[in-house]
Amino acid sequence: MTRTAAPPTRPPEPDGPRPVSRFEFNLVRVLRFFLGHFPSDQGIQLVRAAMTRPECLSDTAVGLVKDSLAKGCVLALVRAGGWRSDRYLRAGKPVGGRAWERSPPADLALAFSARVVEFLIWATAEKVHDPKAPWDAPYEELTPADELFFWLAFDACRADPDLVAVLRTRDAFRLNPLCWLGYPGDMAADDESAPPDFRPCFAGPRAVILECLQAHLARRWTQSERAKGQIGDWERMRRQGRAEFATLRAFLAAAGAANRTDLARFVLKTNVAMFGTDLAPAFWTGGLQGSGPPRLADRLDTQRAALAVPRQLEVLAGWQQRAVHVGYFDEDYSASQMWKQEWEAAGGDAVAARARAAVESLEPLRAPVGGAPPAATDIPGDDA
Repeated sequence: MTRTAAPPTRPPEPDGPRPVSRFEFNLVRVLRFFLGHFPSDQGIQLVRAAMTRPECLSDTAVGLVKDSLAKGCVLALVRAGGWRSDRYLRAGKPVGGRAWERSPPADLALAFSARVVEFLIWATAEKVHDPKAPWDAPYEELTPADELFFWLAFDACRADPDLVAVLRTRDAFRLNPLCWLGYPGDMAADDESAPPDFRPCFAGPRAVILECLQAHLARRWTQSERAKGQIGDWERMRRQGRAEFATLRAFLAAAGAANRTDLARFVLKTNVAMFGTDLAPAFWTGGLQGSGPPRLADRLDTQRAALAVPRQLEVLAGWQQRAVHVGYFDEDYSASQMWKQEWEAAGGDAVAARARAAVESLEPLRAPVGGAPPAATDIPGDDA
């Protein structure tokens, strides 16, 4: 009886994590910093340091990046508000449930492009605050998941003004609607703010992302409003307020045109949080140092800019007035009724009256005695 040789066997896979290079190790740490899973001070040190980049990444490193992106971005959306059972519009009709219960799988998929990996390599190899090699990503090539990641990355870097100054000049951030909705004051380099086109935000995965971020955006805007009383620099207040006004006015115009008023819920909730009682303009402007610019028009312009968020209530009140007059057989009846219910539940009429009083108190020179009050739609920057 003859013996046959046993077929060769593959060596067993090694237990534990597979080795990666030092560069890849730092790249994964930078990614975790952007996703909020790595200490901020250490992460900022990594993106401010330079490191020789390899010709390519190993399969192990690419796998780690894919896994971290998929899990980290989904976790960020769930924590921001995706876990909440709430109602949002689908084809003009209110639909309840959590994000994954309201939407089909196609609208929940997060597909990342190679632009994210290119950015991670650049951020690891370069001193981001003083880069030697250029990097940017054409905005039209970014996916909704890319926009979400770059928003998270920008948020992680906000503690370092030098990093913010560089990132906001790149199209991946400069034209990113989420960056502007979250941090308009940081995105504006000067008084002339130019928010991006918000129209794509109201369909497909981008709309689902905005649904998940409603509670987060309401908290962020409320915190920003309450912090304005600590701003002492007139120019900073003017720049931030003008950026906020331009951003919210462009966003609300796009939301109204798309009949997705439900995605502007954070603007209403921010004002509700602020105007539980009557507030005077000093709540926003009390921290400004000195007498301000020499021209009265410039001082009034800065003060009007500080109240950029309350000024948006005129738009929301207009939505309410239209909702009251929408008939049962009109096409947008369900969407209008949903906004009407939210407005009434929030006490929108009382909130709008308090906001209007605060805005009008800054316009003593524009309303004649016994005449009509000034319009709350005046864009910061108009002549006093």
